[in-house]
Amino acid sequence: MNFPQLNRNNLLIKTSFLNSILVAVKLISGLISSKSAALFLGPSGLALLGNFKNFLQTTSSFTAEGYQNGIIRYSAEYRNNQKQLTEFIITIFQLSLMISILIGFIIFFTSDYWAYLILKDLEFSYVFKTLSICLPFFSFNLLYIYVLNGLQRFRKLVLINSILSLSNMLVLIFLIYSFKLSGALIATVASSLLVFLINLILLKKDKYVLFHLFNLNYFSFKVLKNMSGYLFMSFYSYVITSVSLLIVRNLIITKINLESAGYWEAMNRISSFYTMFFISLTSLYLLPKLSEINDWKSFKLEMKSFYKFVIPLLTIALVFIFILRIYLLRLLLSEEFMQTATLFKWQLLGDFIAVISIALVKQFHAKRLIKYYLVSNGLLNLLYIIFSFLLIDFYGIQGVVKAYAISYFIYFFIIMFLIIRFYKNQHNREKAF
Repeated sequence: MNFPQLNRNNLLIKTSFLNSILVAVKLISGLISSKSAALFLGPSGLALLGNFKNFLQTTSSFTAEGYQNGIIRYSAEYRNNQKQLTEFIITIFQLSLMISILIGFIIFFTSDYWAYLILKDLEFSYVFKTLSICLPFFSFNLLYIYVLNGLQRFRKLVLINSILSLSNMLVLIFLIYSFKLSGALIATVASSLLVFLINLILLKKDKYVLFHLFNLNYFSFKVLKNMSGYLFMSFYSYVITSVSLLIVRNLIITKINLESAGYWEAMNRISSFYTMFFISLTSLYLLPKLSEINDWKSFKLEMKSFYKFVIPLLTIALVFIFILRIYLLRLLLSEEFMQTATLFKWQLLGDFIAVISIALVKQFHAKRLIKYYLVSNGLLNLLYIIFSFLLIDFYGIQGVVKAYAISYFIYFFIIMFLIIRFYKNQHNREKAF
């Protein structure tokens, strides 16, 4: 009997069940939010909202989102050592607060520039000033979720994540109904204040984070050194991805029109919903497992087990989505977005390759293969931009989703080559000793 395989499958199923709860709440709130945005903003408004969200993601990569993989790993590693755990967590929150304040000042005093560059209108300057004020609270909420993930405090993780998603949805619906595009933009960041206040109530025994937030005696340069590789990889990824999406979106606006950029943005949103379960599972389950693996045989077994579970589910999901695409657009968006239906074929193909590629990329995070990660991620985004420029003149908006699929196809083989090279080099080093 193959007990390790059985245990691996049981853990994967349990983790998948937990992940399903988290994704279900995010999915429902995200679908309702997207429906509201589609009805009240239309394709052009949705495109501008996408631009702003890319800017927010780039900004938060320096203050929160870029810390995710490192926090999950080290919180899990230190969870049985309260002293190390406390020092680690407080250092991360202090670092985030300092960077949030610094970036906030810069955004506040350059708000006119960002309003014109991102939203094409100086009147939206106040949106970026609001972002600068809310950034520390937005970052705090995300960091706390990552810590709970690493400590495997799943009940609280589900609760906080649910509050975050539902609060974002309710604030967005209210503000978008009252103020249209302006309300949608403000809701994207202002809801973080509400979630932060709720977090203050739910912190309970974790309130030490707030009590020591301004106590620099807890600040550790050793923690920064350990986290530096993860931070750099994440910063790089978020920035380069957000910038490439901005470039592609503005390419669509320039080469075609703003409405077409809205159709593409709608396709990306729908894509994020159905891939959410599979991509989040790679962080929740696969990353900790790969961190424990040090040989090629074990790596192949783990990936084979993961793919045997994920690929059939992913294939079935994508086939159903393609068949039901017209009904999904009517349900999730509106009749204005029917042209998005022409984008599904290539987007779904690209998403299939993206999920199986991202699963492999977790090996780069698990082993801190910084150089490999930078090369592969940089090539992916560069290929996406280049192929979008080349294909948009021939195929219009469909050229962009074709570029997406082609880029990920090449990316998959780049990752496989780098991982095989890593284990080959490791084997040669072991033979030398």
